[in-house]
Order: sequence, then structure tokens, then C-alpha cells
Amino acid sequence: MASTELEKKFHEVGDALIWKWQQPDGRDLIREGAKIVTHLINHGPLPPEVADAMLPAADQDKGMVEYFAARDYDLEVNAAGDIVGAGISLICDHRSAVHISEINGRRFYNWCVCDIVMFPIILGVESPCSTVCPATKERITFTVTPTGFDELSHPGAWFTLAPAHGGEIRKVYCDRVNIYRDKDAAVAAATADPDIACAPIAELWTDTKKLADMF
Repeated sequence: MASTELEKKFHEVGDALIWKWQQPDGRDLIREGAKIVTHLINHGPLPPEVADAMLPAADQDKGMVEYFAARDYDLEVNAAGDIVGAGISLICDHRSAVHISEINGRRFYNWCVCDIVMFPIILGVESPCSTVCPATKERITFTVTPTGFDELSHPGAWFTLAPAHGGEIRKVYCDRVNIYRDKDAAVAAATADPDIACAPIAELWTDTKKLADMF
């Protein structure tokens, strides 16, 4: 695929992603999601009764978990019913263990590479992060800063971006947003999945900053 075609598709997918979060449901998720993430980072698991009370009065009877599920966003909960994941996660499982971030000296797990970049930008902190290339299984490390990436282990890395519509967010978006060790691996992934686009890793910070600015 030619560079101009790659760039065009990337901008199309990126614009569609921004559009999604600008819609009423998207703004609702951003508003409530910010409350959840703040609690997870500062206090740990979020009890359901505390989470439900965070909602606007008209929505409190639904509860936070159902509020998100109705918008194709399944929150992670533990056995006690506490919320433990919403982009950033307290749970290390086979999916979230791929994307790891450190915020204020604490380790967190994340649903996708945009999450490990977005939350440090929102908080204005430097965050050592790592992820795994789906093609080679190599761990890729870098530090997210308020202005870009430092200490990038794979300077030639590329990443994939997916539209966030058509189903549950982790399936249609998070699982398809990854960093690959190089351009060839990312292009191969985008060729195999016509919905997704790819770009150099520098674009990951720039485009994620647009999402972070919505919070």
C-alpha cells in the first residue's frame, strides 16, 4: 500500500474516532469514565454504590455498569462487583497484561496502547510504559511525557488504529489498537483487517492527545 493511501486511511479512521467521542453517548462516557479512572488511580477498586452515586440523578437507578454497557462499553468488575477497569485496569489478565503503564510509581494494566498514552497525558505526568508487538511478541518500551515519547526501544515502530463502532469497545477498538515493531508488520495487520489503519508511532502521541483533550 502506498504511503499516500496509508495516510489517507489513517486520517479517515482518526476522524471517525474523534467523531464518535464527540457524540452525546461519547461525551457521556468521557464524563463518567473520567470519574471512574480517577478513583481507580487514586483509591483502587470502585464499589458499585459509590460508582452509581457518581451518575447524574436521572441515571442512578440504572447503575454505572449498565450505563456503560448500554453504550457498548463493558466495564471490568471483580467478584465483589467493584469496578476495576475502564480503559485503565487493576486486573492483570491475558489481554490487559500486554499494555502496562506506571503512573506515580504504581503499575496499571490497560486495554490498548492509546490508554497507556492517554492517561499520562491527561494527568500531565511522565509514565514508563510497555506493550507487546502482536506479530513478533517483542516487548516495546517507552516513556510517555507531556510532549511526546522518550526512551523508545523501537524507534521504527508503527501502530494500528481502529474505528470504535459496531460492537463492544474492547472487541471493535481496543483489541485492534497495537504497536508493531516496524512498518511492515503494521501494514500487514492493516491489510488483513480492512477496517484498521496504521501510522508511525510518533502519530500515536499526537492523535491520542486529541482524545485526551476531550477529558
